[in-house]
Amino acid sequence: MSNKYTTIKYLFAEDSKDNSFIHLDKSFAAYKKIMNLVEKPVKLILFYGNPGCGKTFLLKKIVEDLKNRDDIIFFSHPFFNEDEFMTSLYQEIFKEKPQEKIQNYEEFTRIYKSKLSKEDEENKKVFTVLLDEAQLYPEILIEKLRLLSDSGFFKFLFAIRKTDEEHVLTKDYFKARIWESIEMSPLDVNEMRVYMESKLQSKKFDYQFLKFTDEQLELINNLSRGSLTMLNKLMFNFFELYEYFEDNQPTIISTDTMSTKILEMAAIRSELINA
Repeated sequence: MSNKYTTIKYLFAEDSKDNSFIHLDKSFAAYKKIMNLVEKPVKLILFYGNPGCGKTFLLKKIVEDLKNRDDIIFFSHPFFNEDEFMTSLYQEIFKEKPQEKIQNYEEFTRIYKSKLSKEDEENKKVFTVLLDEAQLYPEILIEKLRLLSDSGFFKFLFAIRKTDEEHVLTKDYFKARIWESIEMSPLDVNEMRVYMESKLQSKKFDYQFLKFTDEQLELINNLSRGSLTMLNKLMFNFFELYEYFEDNQPTIISTDTMSTKILEMAAIRSELINA
């Protein structure tokens, strides 16, 4: 007999194939603002939020929606060397490896301009480069990207984690050069409810959402600390425990409401609380 909780838990898996975009107020507002800025003549955009708030997922959604355009470049991983970044940027633009080694910003600029078509140069074609985990980039490389944006051929969106440590992108002298800033705030309990209900509803398991009490939903939001990543991890472990009990001790979960005890067990497994 198939176990419905097997299907449900994978809705919250990190690599779930059912990661369709859910229109939460804050994330959708950020989505619309970024999509609008793609069309505007801005040079530098700062996109920041707490770890796990959904920045990467939102960037991937934007890249997917703009996949038919050839002026959008997305780097999901950080670069630590100037030559590696400039070489990768060249390859993304021209879809080929450079014929000569590109060691720095100056060499990239020279080679890039030499390869520009007259039409692109006259129209001043601008590439939008989205950089995830930008807080890991070396300060010197960040400064070179700022200089590259001054060429008028590129604009950069830096997605960074909001942490206690100050980063060059958040220092006053650099912030003065940022044209636009977008913050992704942590999920509040209402957004979390929408997210969970939408996930379950996508596979017609919305009746399972109705089994959560208001107190349990408040507890889930407190445990996950407004983080989408932590919420998914918690719910995956929660429904995995339900999967086990469904197969082995179904009477334990044969109630009209979800079990707070199992929720706490899932929180321990997710390392959100101590045993």
